[in-house]
Amino acid sequence: MMPSTSILKQEERNWLDLPSDVTADILKRIGMVDILENAQKVCTAWRKICKDPAMWRVIDMNDIPVLGAKLSCFEMCKHAVDRSQGQLVDITIVSASDANLHLYVADRYVS
Repeated sequence: MMPSTSILKQEERNWLDLPSDVTADILKRIGMVDILENAQKVCTAWRKICKDPAMWRVIDMNDIPVLGAKLSCFEMCKHAVDRSQGQLVDITIVSASDANLHLYVADRYVS
């Protein structure tokens, strides 16, 4: 049995042909943990987008799992804040965090 033409067309699509701003918008929706632990490792194009400081202007730490993450909450937050390169405008930290994390964020804030 032959596959339908719609399935064949989907298989021929090259996702790297998407404009980088569209890819960035999609990646922002998967969450910080998945970007840091997975998405940036997919390919060179995605890694470049994931390292763009504009991706890290708004950081939501709500999706950080308590268990199972390769990096600690503190380390993930540090990576995200460092990637913003002073462009951070909003950060949400809901999990139990210590004063060191808050100081780290505050020290890197550029007004």
